[in-house]
Amino acid sequence: MKKSTNLVKNFVTILTAVSLICPAISFSAEKAISNSASSKLFIAFEDAAYHTSPDKRIGAKILADPAKVGPSMSSLVHLTYLPGAHIDSHRHVYVTEVLYVLEGNLTLRIGEEIKILGPNSTAYIPAKSFHEYLNDSTDVVKFLQYYSPSGPEEEYRNWEKPAAVEVTPQPVKGEPKKTEAPAHIIAPTLPPIPGSPEPVLGTVSEGTGSENKPAANFELKVDKDK
Repeated sequence: MKKSTNLVKNFVTILTAVSLICPAISFSAEKAISNSASSKLFIAFEDAAYHTSPDKRIGAKILADPAKVGPSMSSLVHLTYLPGAHIDSHRHVYVTEVLYVLEGNLTLRIGEEIKILGPNSTAYIPAKSFHEYLNDSTDVVKFLQYYSPSGPEEEYRNWEKPAAVEVTPQPVKGEPKKTEAPAHIIAPTLPPIPGSPEPVLGTVSEGTGSENKPAANFELKVDKDK
């Protein structure tokens, strides 16, 4: 009789322990899943890879896209345009685009309409609309670029990543420091800024039998005296 009573007590004790441990295990698993999801939902600006255009005038950081957050129908890119940065006329057949300027003044053409967007300005670019961007100011322009659905941002991945900064080797202790004779440093001539002095946004002409060309002539010129 005592043995059966002890068995019952032990069984109750085991059940009680299991009931206390299981919620803790379940909570730990849910917390791990939550942390894994959070790593995709919250993206630090510093964690995004930086890509530069071939002419080194445009920098792009893909903040959110399917490659980072999983299946998604949108993407967000942070762009930095140095003076003279220019993207030629193009269009996205199935993708709409929204721009939000953070700093500087961005010259934007949509169709035949040209606007200069200052900070806190927004522009909506419908699908199939020809558009181009230009920073013809002397300031740096920063803006956000939103695509829906995602896709065009993949072009930025083909751009270069800045090379790692070369580290100057430190002299070994006890080794005499080498002295170099002073030399004259002559800075090379800066390359011409694309689109200057005219036209500002280039010339878009009507194509013949091609749907990939705009349907009207467009030319914007700059008054050299101004």
